[in-house]
Amino acid sequence: MDVYLSPHSDDICFSLGALVSKRQAGTLLIVYSISQYHPEPADRPVLPPDIVTRTRIAEDHAFAAACGLDVRFLDFEDAAFMGRRVVDLTWAGENAKRIEATLMRALLQLASKRIPGERSWLFCPSGIGAHVDHVAISSVVARNLGQLAALYRIGFYEDLPYASDPKKRSEGLARLVEQLRGHTLRRLSLPIGDAVGRKLALIGLYRSQCGMHASAERFTPAAETESTPHEAIWIHEPIEPDGSLSDTTGSTSGI
Repeated sequence: MDVYLSPHSDDICFSLGALVSKRQAGTLLIVYSISQYHPEPADRPVLPPDIVTRTRIAEDHAFAAACGLDVRFLDFEDAAFMGRRVVDLTWAGENAKRIEATLMRALLQLASKRIPGERSWLFCPSGIGAHVDHVAISSVVARNLGQLAALYRIGFYEDLPYASDPKKRSEGLARLVEQLRGHTLRRLSLPIGDAVGRKLALIGLYRSQCGMHASAERFTPAAETESTPHEAIWIHEPIEPDGSLSDTTGSTSGI
């Protein structure tokens, strides 16, 4: 059973919506489901957090229903709700510590439901964009990689729309490499093909985020070797003898 690890309500849809729609199975696990973020114009009143949270949870249920997913919420407050700057990584370690036990318990519980001998996919954020909630989750997975890799095939997805910015993407991948020091990574490009319209329609389910203009370009990683609409994950492997990081595009076999 696939597990899609989403920092906030929309991150899996934005980053892997085409893949999720194609596979039509698994669990959507949302970590920071308590939120007050909504990109309303400045001249409109700020909505209460409980209304924002209920709205975004309803959007998650609509996305999950469209993609054949179960959905679970871990009910942590996101950085903005806590009054923290979302790109302040000085407290990423503290943020990771507050979610680690609950997140690991949920991942181990989900793994216990798999078919014996099966290693399901665990898709988790790479932390591109320097959002402290995304980075906290990737650091928890990296810190527990040995235990999790025995149960899951792990793919670190390129966080969209952040990864559509070349600078943010480069900085985020460098940070991921540092977190996974001692391992190399192989990039799998997942072409969207004629499913672009389907992905944009799924993004449209998140109406509370309507301030983000959906386009194929905005939701495609700024990869040096590929510009066509696609999604991407990085798979960890034992490090090469020369300590290099492989940035090759692999096949989608098994995805």
